[in-house]
Amino acid sequence: MSTKNSKTTGGRAGLTKTQRGWPPKSILQPEEGHHWSRTVVFDLHNTLVNWTSAFIEFANTIYGYDMDPSKQRFYSFQMDPDNPLSNAEFVDLFVAFARRHDGGYGDLKPYEGAIEAIKAIKAAGIDVKVWTWTPGAAESRLNHSAGSYNHGVAQGETRKLIAKLGLDPDRDLRFISPGSKKYEMVSEHIPLIVEDSPETAVGVGQMAHAAILVPEEYTKGVKAPNVLRLDHRSQLAPTVIRFFEELDAAGKLL
Repeated sequence: MSTKNSKTTGGRAGLTKTQRGWPPKSILQPEEGHHWSRTVVFDLHNTLVNWTSAFIEFANTIYGYDMDPSKQRFYSFQMDPDNPLSNAEFVDLFVAFARRHDGGYGDLKPYEGAIEAIKAIKAAGIDVKVWTWTPGAAESRLNHSAGSYNHGVAQGETRKLIAKLGLDPDRDLRFISPGSKKYEMVSEHIPLIVEDSPETAVGVGQMAHAAILVPEEYTKGVKAPNVLRLDHRSQLAPTVIRFFEELDAAGKLL
C-alpha cells in the first residue's frame, strides 16, 4: 500500500487540515473509568471490496446501459434520478447479482491496497473486525425484511472475501444490519468504524464514537461530529494506526 502522503503519518503537526482535532475529544476524554477496546470495525461493501463497479458492470451487460460507477452520487443508488434502471429492473438485478458465483457477487474484488492496509493495522496490534449485511432481496426492499435471503451464495462468498482480505471468517466476520452497528460498538467499547455509508457514519458519530468515511463520490461534503472523510484510500492504515496510538498515549485503551 502506498503511504507517500506524509501528512497522514507522524505527529499532530503533520496532520491534514481535515484531520486536526482527530481523534475526537469524546474518544480521548471519555467518562472517568471508561476504556476502549483495541479494535476497529470495517464495513465490507464499497469499503474493502468494490461492490458498485461490479454491480454496474453487471447491469450494463444485462440491459445495455452505459452507467459510470465513478459518478454514483447517492449511497442508495436505486434512488438516484439519473439511474436509468427502473425499480423492477434494479430489484431483479440485485437478487440475480447476489446469487451468482461467477460474473456477480462471487467476483467482487478488494480495493487496491485493502489487503495491505489490514495487514499493517493488524501488525500494529489492532484487532480488525468486519461487520456487514449479506446482500440479497432484503436490500432491494430497503427495510431488510426478507431475512431468508441472508444466506446461501452471498453468505458463502462473503466468507471467502473475508479470508481473501487476510482475516478469519469464523472469528472476524459478523453479519449485522447497518442500523445495529452503532449500538454494538457502544456495548463492546469499540471506538472506531470505517464505512462508506454516510448514514451509518453519522449515526456512530452521534453516539460519541468515531467513524472514518472512505472517499466515494457519495461521501463528498459529509461533515458531522466525530466523522472523518479520507482524501485517498492510501491514508486508511496510517489514519487508523495513528488513531489508536493517540488513545494509547492517553491511556484509554484496554
